[in-house]
Amino acid sequence: MKNEIESLQNAADTIGLVVHGRLEQDKRRTVKMYYAKKDKLSVSPMLNYDKMNHFLLGWINANKYQS
Repeated sequence: MKNEIESLQNAADTIGLVVHGRLEQDKRRTVKMYYAKKDKLSVSPMLNYDKMNHFLLGWINANKYQS
């Protein structure tokens, strides 16, 4: 999980977001979930690694076209 969150955070640093991992108490769940925050506001739903990566890439591309 540390490597995944580190790579997600590297992408999020370029757009000013912070990526957090969800601590799962249920040991039957094996998929780790992540969410992104800007200041104190959550800007993404709980997503797995692949979907969070796509979310961050979409946010980066959207910032390119912002005026």
